[in-house]
Amino acid sequence: MSLRSALAVVAALLVAIGLAGALSAGWGYALFLVAGLALGAAVACMAILGLTRLGVAETLLARARILARTGVAAYVLALAALAGHYGHETLAGRMEWHWVLFGPLVLAALVAVEWGVYRKLLRAGAPALLRYRAHLSRSQADPAAMRLTLWNDVIVHKSLWQVSRLRWLRHTLIFWGFGLMFITELAAVFVREAMPAFGWGDPWRVPGHPLRLAFDLVYDITGLMMLVGCLLALAWRAGVQNKPERKFSDTPMVVFLLVVVVTGFLVEGARLAQTPDSAHHAYSVVGQVFAAGMTSVGWASPALHKPLWLVHMVASCAFIGWLPATRLIHTCATPLGRLLHSQTGLLAAKKHAVLSGLMRPRHPHP
Repeated sequence: MSLRSALAVVAALLVAIGLAGALSAGWGYALFLVAGLALGAAVACMAILGLTRLGVAETLLARARILARTGVAAYVLALAALAGHYGHETLAGRMEWHWVLFGPLVLAALVAVEWGVYRKLLRAGAPALLRYRAHLSRSQADPAAMRLTLWNDVIVHKSLWQVSRLRWLRHTLIFWGFGLMFITELAAVFVREAMPAFGWGDPWRVPGHPLRLAFDLVYDITGLMMLVGCLLALAWRAGVQNKPERKFSDTPMVVFLLVVVVTGFLVEGARLAQTPDSAHHAYSVVGQVFAAGMTSVGWASPALHKPLWLVHMVASCAFIGWLPATRLIHTCATPLGRLLHSQTGLLAAKKHAVLSGLMRPRHPHP
């Protein structure tokens, strides 16, 4: 039996055990934790390989492969375990209707975005990696150039700053706002769902808990970054209507993301409007602004909270699933290409090998 077949069998068993009510949510979140740690360690190995001269290349690559496969397997098993557990809870009538909708939609969004990223980045980039593989040499690598390119082109987007400061600002706000909110949401899932499942307490649902207030602040900051970035992108798009720069815009993506961000703030505003004088809202600054605006126009009814949440949830899942088709995916692919092209020694070795092959004398067959 192949490893893929064995993984499918184990995943099916976890679903069946979960549906039978013999598997707690803690098992699924524990597997998620293993997946996250393994994939993070794989990325760390590749970072050490590319950004330093530490370690042996073959050892780092071998460990990265093992860790990545372990992470993917644990991730698949985590989804199976959680699907079985929450499926049992749904059949037992212990799940509210909006959470029953949430599970399948999130699963579909995750499958769509993961397949899209695999197809656009990994499968599409495999031929180029294979062409370079024979010329990859630790001695010809330039970690200093890799680190400089990482800082300039991936972290601070220096080249875009030199082209247009307005484009840099809206790109940076959207890129880092989205990225930081994604990381924050992963941490929030651990605090909100995994910690109670492990029996470690439930700080998320303790009013005024410092950890929850910290998450509120980060959510507001990253949401505001994306909100301002989207508005700047739309203003910039209007300004280049008949100019060549128009090709760098992606208006449908920006509008879609803006809908997700605004509906998210509306959900937060509807929640905060129920207790407007609570000190527990001190760090939800943007949410308080939305709550005040919703109260002034009569949108503060508790009955609006779940419908708004449903709209936001459906919009968020649809956006995540559609993400690989937007220009946001190029903000990942382009930096990867620039990191590769920073390795001039490896590029020169590949060019030399190609030219040597072309110039090699060919002897006619007898």
